[in-house]
Amino acid sequence: MGLGDGKWGTGSPSLCIMMSNSITRRTQLYVLAVSAVTLAVTIAVVRGTKMWDRHDAEAAAFFFFFGVLAQLLGYKRGHGRVGTIAFLPYLSVTALSPNGAALASVVGSLCVGELLNRREPIKALFNISMHLLAIALAMTAYLVFGGASLLETPWPQIPAFVAMFLTYMLVNRAVVGGILSIVNRTAIRRELYVATRGTVINDILALPLVLVFALMYARLGSGWSALLALPMIGVRQLYKAVFELEQINEELLQLMVAAIEARDPYTSGHSQRVSRYSRVIARMLGLGSRQVEEIGTAALLHDVGKIHEEFAPLLRQPRKLSPAEYIVMQTHSAKGALLVSKVSQFKAIVPAVRGHHESWSGRGYPDALAGDEIPLGSRIITIADTIDAMTTVRPYRPPRTLDEVLAELRRVAGVQFDPRICAVVLSAEHWRELSLEVEIAAREFPADQTASVLASDEIPRHSMQFPTAS
Repeated sequence: MGLGDGKWGTGSPSLCIMMSNSITRRTQLYVLAVSAVTLAVTIAVVRGTKMWDRHDAEAAAFFFFFGVLAQLLGYKRGHGRVGTIAFLPYLSVTALSPNGAALASVVGSLCVGELLNRREPIKALFNISMHLLAIALAMTAYLVFGGASLLETPWPQIPAFVAMFLTYMLVNRAVVGGILSIVNRTAIRRELYVATRGTVINDILALPLVLVFALMYARLGSGWSALLALPMIGVRQLYKAVFELEQINEELLQLMVAAIEARDPYTSGHSQRVSRYSRVIARMLGLGSRQVEEIGTAALLHDVGKIHEEFAPLLRQPRKLSPAEYIVMQTHSAKGALLVSKVSQFKAIVPAVRGHHESWSGRGYPDALAGDEIPLGSRIITIADTIDAMTTVRPYRPPRTLDEVLAELRRVAGVQFDPRICAVVLSAEHWRELSLEVEIAAREFPADQTASVLASDEIPRHSMQFPTAS
């Protein structure tokens, strides 16, 4: 993998890094530490494997050129990640020549690729070290599980091959996640999740490609194997096309949300922040990646009902809502759910959108659901929604501190919010993580400083019956 963006829906099996221009001292120390570990591991692996012969050298030279081609076919994925298909030649030559020849091929192609891509020295050093470390450890796993050179054995050892592939992927993602957590000032858990979400199927499909690539070279030689350059380019185009399609879908969602938020200054960035917090909370609860994404999408669209014209004057007026106006405002969640239901892909998130103003006590709307009757996604979104309301500016007060938010959430746990979710979110470890997300989201999606009084989801201190407009 390389560093480019934070959207891994398609999940290129290999990452590289494109750090921002402001490289901090912590980033430099991390890169130097990774480089030192890589050097030590590489020396140990070379000493622990057999000397390479002419056949190993020929395989190394052949896959050196494919490695350079793979580097040049990398594409930006945003937020510091770059998608590549370099895993194909790297792991293929490792299975063919599990010794110093494979490491020489990998490091050589990486150096040439970084030079041709004109990376800055610190970035190039990280990319080379990260890939080399992943390959060296993957080679070790391959040999430990009984793998042997495919140039010398008629049949591959599948367990060894799987161990090699998994080790490479895990090391690659872990090292990249570490530096992104420093560069983006996020929890490493979040970066690991971003790097792996939605990639499992692609990784499984990529495994046979590596095996076929290596076996073709071992059985047919370099001439016929060179034809694999064409399908390799095809694989790259497939990954890129799927990523771009998902990116377009995500951007269309963001565009729709931005159009809604343009009606009310308060909601500037609100839906994006609530979506981010909802994803974090869902991961804290141990939900699967698909559920996390569904809840995140529902949170992004939770206020979509406000696009209806009757809400425009209510959102813009400079006073609290009257009881009659509040009754009108309460219809936005049901109308939002109706809009979301018109998209077949979003059927699963309709209940979460409809129920995001339900209360654990049964005094919410639109259906007055109570306790576990409320969809899990709704219970998560309402906590995220409230956190954002309390940590953003109001005309009559500055944002509340995180300590004040913590105290308020504890006060209404079991009344407005699911007490079990609150127990997880408000634990010391998880609250630190969520607090960090609040700080980051405030920078990435800043709220308008002329916030409306009406749109707040803030918990009323004296009454649970008449919350404000949102």
